[in-house]
Amino acid sequence: MIKIAVVGDIGSGKSYIAKLFGYPVFNADQEVANIYKKNKNCFKRLKKILPKYFSVFPANKIQIIKAIEDSEKNLKKITKIIHPEVRKKLSFFLKKK
Repeated sequence: MIKIAVVGDIGSGKSYIAKLFGYPVFNADQEVANIYKKNKNCFKRLKKILPKYFSVFPANKIQIIKAIEDSEKNLKKITKIIHPEVRKKLSFFLKKK
């Protein structure tokens, strides 16, 4: 199996290019959005470490952006919770496809 990573800044056209390949695509950005919307366990963990920002499930972009803007440390805390979940989803995707 050949694996190709399409990386770039926000709005650089990653999704557009990935669709041109015509093969199954793992969209990490979409997976992160799904985790914020559907994963109550992650939300509880975020609420525990950043209660000021995460009060109502599901987490919304305003809460997330505010937490990140207020402190780079908050971004690191959020990343420690979200990234392992994304890696699990990627692993499952690769096994399935």
